[in-house]
Amino acid sequence: MVGTRTQDVPRQREHTAVRGRHVRDGELRDPGGRTDIANGVVEKTAARAVDEVAGAGAASRGRAVRARVSGDVVLLRLRIRVDYPEPVRRIAALVRSRVRERVEHVTGKQVHHIDIEIAETVR
Repeated sequence: MVGTRTQDVPRQREHTAVRGRHVRDGELRDPGGRTDIANGVVEKTAARAVDEVAGAGAASRGRAVRARVSGDVVLLRLRIRVDYPEPVRRIAALVRSRVRERVEHVTGKQVHHIDIEIAETVR
């Protein structure tokens, strides 16, 4: 049986340049190729995160989440509903925090900005 000798297999160096930027120890990198995450995946992740917040949910009409992905940076625009009589600003802050946490965890990208529109209040 013929195998590959260890000295024939290229090894990753601890410090490697990736597309003009320096990769530090501990930073995640896919050595097997590039992974692209579609805007729709980011949008669905954000929409589910909105629904995880008590007193909030995605707006019933129109497009509830829009995402713009540029490299490793995500910009989000959310249209949400808030349950009456919950304090709108507190719910918006909870939604913003949860969406940022969830999208960054799932995608590995940095959420730079989240705009929130309160589209409706419901009982």
